[in-house]
Amino acid sequence: MLHLPRWQTIAIIIFTALAGIFALPNILPDSVDDLLPKWYAQNRINLGLDLRGGAHFLLEADLRGVLNERMTNVADSLRGELRKKQVAFKEVAAEPNGHVTVELRDEAQRATAIEAIRAVDPSLVAAGTGPVIDISFSDQELTRKRKEVIDQSIEILRRRVDETGTLEPTIVREGSDRILLQVPGIKDTTELKSKINQTAKLTFHLVNENVAAASGGGLPAVLPPTTFLVPTREGMQALKATNIKAYDEIQSANPRLTPEQICRRYHPPCLPVFKRVVVGGEDLDDAKATFDQQQGGRPIISFTFNAAGGRSFCAATRQNIGKRLAIQLDNEIISAPVVQSAICGGSGIITGSFTPQQTQEQALLLRSGALPATLTIIEERTVGADLGADAIHAGTVAALVGTGLVMFFMFGTYGPLFGGFANLAMAVNLLLVLAGMSVLGASLTLPGIAGLVLTVGMSVDSNVLIYERVREERANGRSALGALTAGYERALTAVIDSNFTALIAGVLLFGFGSGPIRGFATSLSLGLLTHLFTATIFTRMLLATWMRWRRPTELTL
Repeated sequence: MLHLPRWQTIAIIIFTALAGIFALPNILPDSVDDLLPKWYAQNRINLGLDLRGGAHFLLEADLRGVLNERMTNVADSLRGELRKKQVAFKEVAAEPNGHVTVELRDEAQRATAIEAIRAVDPSLVAAGTGPVIDISFSDQELTRKRKEVIDQSIEILRRRVDETGTLEPTIVREGSDRILLQVPGIKDTTELKSKINQTAKLTFHLVNENVAAASGGGLPAVLPPTTFLVPTREGMQALKATNIKAYDEIQSANPRLTPEQICRRYHPPCLPVFKRVVVGGEDLDDAKATFDQQQGGRPIISFTFNAAGGRSFCAATRQNIGKRLAIQLDNEIISAPVVQSAICGGSGIITGSFTPQQTQEQALLLRSGALPATLTIIEERTVGADLGADAIHAGTVAALVGTGLVMFFMFGTYGPLFGGFANLAMAVNLLLVLAGMSVLGASLTLPGIAGLVLTVGMSVDSNVLIYERVREERANGRSALGALTAGYERALTAVIDSNFTALIAGVLLFGFGSGPIRGFATSLSLGLLTHLFTATIFTRMLLATWMRWRRPTELTL
C-alpha cells in the first residue's frame, strides 16, 4: 500500500509544482505581474463584490408594459383573423389594463369570434356577454409569462455585463418582478447603466406612406389603430442640437416615455409606421461593428438572421419593393431605406449617423439580445474598495489564525514528524485550491474565505483518521511498516466517504444557492476535491519516501 513506483512520485511532485506556478500570480505584486506574460499573469482569483468593491443594483422589470405590448400584438393579429372568418366587428382595442376588447356588429357571430380568438392564441380567455368580448390571459399564463420574462432578462443581462465571462457578476431574481445585479470591481457605473437601460429591441416596420403623405411631414392629429409614431435618429440629434433641455428630459424620462409620447410632447421629426413587426430582433443570429468601404469607410452594423428570420425578411422585402422599411432600435428609427429589391441572403447592414464606439456598443447589445422588459434601477449602491480591503484583512487574519491553531494541534498531538507531514499536506491542499480557483477564474468572496478555513480543518481530519488507525494497529502488535500500511488501507474508506458526503452538500449549495452561498460552496467543494489528493496520494508519497529512507522500527505517534 505504501510502495509507490518512481514515476508516480515524479508525477505527484510535478503536479504539485505546477499548482504552485499557477497560484503564484495571486501573491505577486502588480508591478511584477505586469512583467509576466499576459496569459500567465491573468490567472488570478477574482475577488467578489464584498472584497474588492463594485456596483450593486436592484432592478424592476416593467411587466405591465410587456403585457400591454403583447396584447397590442394580439389585437392586431385578431383583426386579421376575424376578417378571415368574415366576422363583422366595430372595434378591436387593446386596453391599458392588459385586456383586449372586441365589439361585434352581430352578436350571433360570437361563437365564430371566440374560435378566431383561440386560433390567435389558445391560452387567451374570453369573457363578457352580448356583442362585447373581453379577452385576457389566465392567471396561470400570466405567472408563466412573468417568470419567462424575468428569466430571459437575467440571461441577457449576464451576456451584456459579462460577455467575456471574467467579471463573475451576481444576477438573481428578487421577488416576482425584480432582479439583483452585483458586479465586482466596477468603479464608474456610467457604462454599466447604459447597458442596463438600453432595451436594444430591434424591429423592422413598414412606413405608412398614406399617413406620411397626408401629414406633409408634420404630426398627424389622428392615427389609424394600426399605426404609431416613432422619432428618427436624425430628428433626435437635431432636437439635441436645438433644444438640449428637452433632449435631456427625454433621456432622464426613458424608458417611461413611449415613442409616440416623445413625438407628441417634444415634436422631433417622426415617421408613421405600421405596428405589425415585419421581422423581429429575436431572429437575429449575429451583429458586428464594421466599416462600409464603398462609402468612405463609415461605421456600420452588419447583421445576420437565422433561417426563420432570413425567410421572413426575404418575403417582406419581395412583397414591398418601392416602399420604405423602417429599422427601429428601441425608441428611434435609425434608418428607413426604400426596398430596391428582395434581400434573401439572410444578412444586411444598418447605416446611420454612428460613431465607431456607437457601432461597437449597439452590436454588443444586439448580439446579446433585446431585453423583453424595460428595467428601471430602483436602488443603486457602490461598495468602496476600502471596505473590501478591511474585509480581506479580517478574512486573512481569521484564515491565518485558524491555520496556525490547526498546525499547533497537529504538532502537539502527533509530533514534529507526522504532524509535519499533515501540516505540509494541508499547505499543499491550500495551494491546490488557490491554483484551481485561479485557472477556473472563480470569484473569492468573504464566505469563500470561510470555506477555505473550513477546508483547512477538514484537510487534517483525514490525517487524524489515518493516524489514529495506525496507532490502533501498532497497539495490536503490528510492525511499523505493517501498522502504516494497514492504517492507510482501513482508514481510506472512511476518508473517502466523509469527503464525498461533504462534497455532495457543497454541490447542492452551489446548485441551489446564489451570491455568497455559491462562493462558499465553490471554495469548499474545490478544497474537498484537492484534499482527496493530498490525503490519499500526497501524504502517502511522503510516508513511503520516509519509510524507504529511514526504515524505522518504531513510530513516534
